[in-house]
Amino acid sequence: MKYSPSEYIENSFLAPLLSSSGITDISYNGESVYFVSNKEGRKKANIEITPLQVGDFLKQIANMMERQFSFTYPILDVSFGRYRLNAVNSSLGRRKNEKTYTFSLRLEKERSILDEHPEFFGKNGKEILLKLLNEKESIVIGGQTSSGKTELEKWLISKMPKATRIIVIDNVEELDMMENSDIDLTTWLVNEQVKGASFPELIRNALRNNPDYIMVAEARGGEMYDAIISAMSGHPIITTLHAIDIEAMPDRMARLAMLSGERLFREEIMDDIAHHFHYFVYVEKKTSVDGRIVRRISSIGRYDEKTREMQSILEEE
Repeated sequence: MKYSPSEYIENSFLAPLLSSSGITDISYNGESVYFVSNKEGRKKANIEITPLQVGDFLKQIANMMERQFSFTYPILDVSFGRYRLNAVNSSLGRRKNEKTYTFSLRLEKERSILDEHPEFFGKNGKEILLKLLNEKESIVIGGQTSSGKTELEKWLISKMPKATRIIVIDNVEELDMMENSDIDLTTWLVNEQVKGASFPELIRNALRNNPDYIMVAEARGGEMYDAIISAMSGHPIITTLHAIDIEAMPDRMARLAMLSGERLFREEIMDDIAHHFHYFVYVEKKTSVDGRIVRRISSIGRYDEKTREMQSILEEE
C-alpha cells in the first residue's frame, strides 16, 4: 500500500501522540520523544524507539518528499499536510557522545482556533485587527519561536473582507490549509533551488498579480527589503519576524532588509519603515503555574512616523 507522507507519519510510532488533542509539537533528542501540549506543557512521551529506527523513518519521509537526507545533506526541512518536519542527520546529531538523529515536528490545525480563545486578543485586540484589515493596513507580527505568530496569520486570513485577493508566499504549507471560500487566496511555495522561486523573486512577481494583500509567512533575511518595497508601491503586507519585544521590531525589519545585498543605509530604511508600516503586533508564549502553555497578544503598537516611538493601542485588561 502506498502512503502519502501524512498517512505514513500517522501510522508510525508517533500515532498515539498525533491522535491526542492539544499537542502542538513533538521532538526527538536522539534518545527520547517529548511533546508539547497546550494543557500539559512539555512532557516526555511513553514511546520507546531507537536512533536506527528514527533514521529509517526520516529517510522514508525524505524519499516521499523527493528530498536528499544524508551525510552530505544533513538537514531535512519539509512540510506536508498539517505537518512541518525539521530533522538533523546523524552526521551532525550527537547524544552522549554517540551519533544519532534528531527531529522536531510541528502540528498545525486546518483552521484558526483563536476565536475559541478570546483571551488571546486582550481587551480590544480583535477590534483593532479587524479595523486594520478593513482599512488595508500593513501589519507586522513579532514574537519568539512558537509564540503564535502563524496562528494569528491564519486568523487574519479567516477574517479578510469578502473577495479580498491575498497572495501568500511561504516555504511551508501551513497557511495554504486555511479555508475561506469568500476570498481569493493564492499560495506560492518558495524553492531556492528553482530559478525565479526565491522569496524576493516571488514577492516581486506578486506585485504583477493585483493583490489586495501580500502575506510573507515569515521574513528571515533580505526578503524583508522586497516586502518594504511592496508596501511602498501601495500593496499592503502582512508578515512575521522574530523579535524580543515590540519596540525592537522596526529596527529588526531594517537589519533584515540590509541582508538583501543592496547598498542600503539603515536610516533611509528606517524612514521607509516609519512611513509605510504603522502597526505592529507582538505575541508571547508563557507557561502558567500549573504547566499550561498560554499564548496571547501582549502588545499592539502604532509606530509614529515623526517621533519614531511605539505608541500602545492595546487596552489593558
